[in-house]
Amino acid sequence: MWSIVLPVLILFCICVYIAIYLQKREKKLISRIQEMLDDAIAGTFREKHLDESPISAIENDMWRFLCDQEVAVKNLAKEKEQMQEQISDISHQAVIPIANIMLYSQLLAEWLETQKLEEKQEIQNEIAAIREQVGTLDFLIESLVKLSRLETGIISVNIRRQPLQSVLETVKNQFQVIAAQKEIQFEVFDTDEIAAFDLKWTIEALANIVDNAMKYTPYGGKVKIYVLPYTSLVRVDITDTGTGIAEAEQASVFLRFYRSKKVSDRPGVGIGLYLAREVMKAQNGYIKLSSKEGEGSTFSMFFMKEEISQK
Repeated sequence: MWSIVLPVLILFCICVYIAIYLQKREKKLISRIQEMLDDAIAGTFREKHLDESPISAIENDMWRFLCDQEVAVKNLAKEKEQMQEQISDISHQAVIPIANIMLYSQLLAEWLETQKLEEKQEIQNEIAAIREQVGTLDFLIESLVKLSRLETGIISVNIRRQPLQSVLETVKNQFQVIAAQKEIQFEVFDTDEIAAFDLKWTIEALANIVDNAMKYTPYGGKVKIYVLPYTSLVRVDITDTGTGIAEAEQASVFLRFYRSKKVSDRPGVGIGLYLAREVMKAQNGYIKLSSKEGEGSTFSMFFMKEEISQK
């Protein structure tokens, strides 16, 4: 009997040993792959020296893949940096010609006022057309610079607790002339509320929303900005009596380059609301939209009252 039991027992022990060995090897393999993935996700993956002991094909393939990815990420970062430098260089070079064209057209208009020419009105119309085209060119270059900042991740916010009133006053002064030209009733209500935000980028975000409101609100309409306090948040509402946004499009208006077919004939590249959302996200806030087609829209910007640690 022992002649049968003993070999079976030995075979069983061998099987148990092999199972334990394979299990440990599998755990070791999984652990090493997990370590590689964790390093890759954290952006700290580095090529490591592998000893000459045999390693699994899966582990080897994973190692080579992550090495290739590391190189690809570095190349992409370098390309983004180069793109930012080129766009910045182009924008800086374009500033002087645009400013000169505006200056010379203004001087020409002033000189024309002193002349008695039969073609005076025609020349004035041509000067106005030049100014309009220069304004469009300036807008496109500014949009290109903003887009390059987004693409290269250069929205670096300096968040601190400060009064929202300074933001409201800056935006109010920025759009008063535009509102007057369209006979829009533009109301900005004062506030004593304090929130945590970056001043420069918040002005940019709010201005982008107000600019949209001015564009799509007809002559004689209304645009209002007011502040509502909550327990831990501060809400800034921008309401208008414009064309409104269809419910089917509301989820898309914050997407980059998105423009409704209804407004395709108006100037714009579709990055204003996208930029505003990214700014609010970067400073721990968010934006909500409430709108009905034909009845206007309300964009609500939610700010934290206190600074949140980024650690």
